[in-house]
Amino acid sequence: MSKKTKPNTLTLAGTQFMYGKPEALNIDVHGALRYRADGAPFAKAQGIHLVPLLVGEFPQAVMHYPIIFAGEQKTPLAVMGLAEGQNFFVKDGHFDDGAYVPAYLRRHPFTLASTGGEQFVVCIDREEAGFVTEGEGEALFADGEPTEFTKSAMAFLTEFQAETERTGAFVKMLEEFGLFEVKNTVFLVDGRQEPVAEYYAVAEERIAELSDEQLVRLARSGGMVAVHAHLLSLQRWNSLLARRTQGASEAAEQA
Repeated sequence: MSKKTKPNTLTLAGTQFMYGKPEALNIDVHGALRYRADGAPFAKAQGIHLVPLLVGEFPQAVMHYPIIFAGEQKTPLAVMGLAEGQNFFVKDGHFDDGAYVPAYLRRHPFTLASTGGEQFVVCIDREEAGFVTEGEGEALFADGEPTEFTKSAMAFLTEFQAETERTGAFVKMLEEFGLFEVKNTVFLVDGRQEPVAEYYAVAEERIAELSDEQLVRLARSGGMVAVHAHLLSLQRWNSLLARRTQGASEAAEQA
């Protein structure tokens, strides 16, 4: 991010949803930018029903969302809706009072992006309307250096990356111990079965089959707490159904 960095020459690897136009933060390109948070900080989350979750967030997320694992990487996800394009916890760009907001959403519009290998750079989402060059807002740079606002965002990203690595190690341990199983959630609605989701979950009965050494490893890493939170969270599927029913009822009344 120094002045010596040439603008628009850095190639970023991979993609991150919610970030429409990630750009490596560069004082030559973004030196005049300010960030002005609008009145709908989580507007983009309204169309997202699955949000990546860090292992350290499981104890908070369990109070609100089912926590599942999905995809080839078995990424932990907080389930906030029952179909693409819906989020039962966000309305008019705001989360329900008291609902836990995952770090993945809180870090936006900043993020870390890989330049290949193990190197990462701080990026901003230039598609975010909050970035302006005039008027009020938090300056990104001052006197040729990142402002306290930018430094705070960078510190959050550093913590996020460290927790991402810990989450990867946690998932890898679950795989090593053979604890994953494919699970299906089905609702009984008006006397008929409604398939909802197929995902990976921890097979609770397999925990009892672990060796003492494996149990110690899981406990000392903090993984046992996360496993119990995940298993408890699967009871939250019914609360999502209740939110869907309530939303449909409110829509009918308004109509």
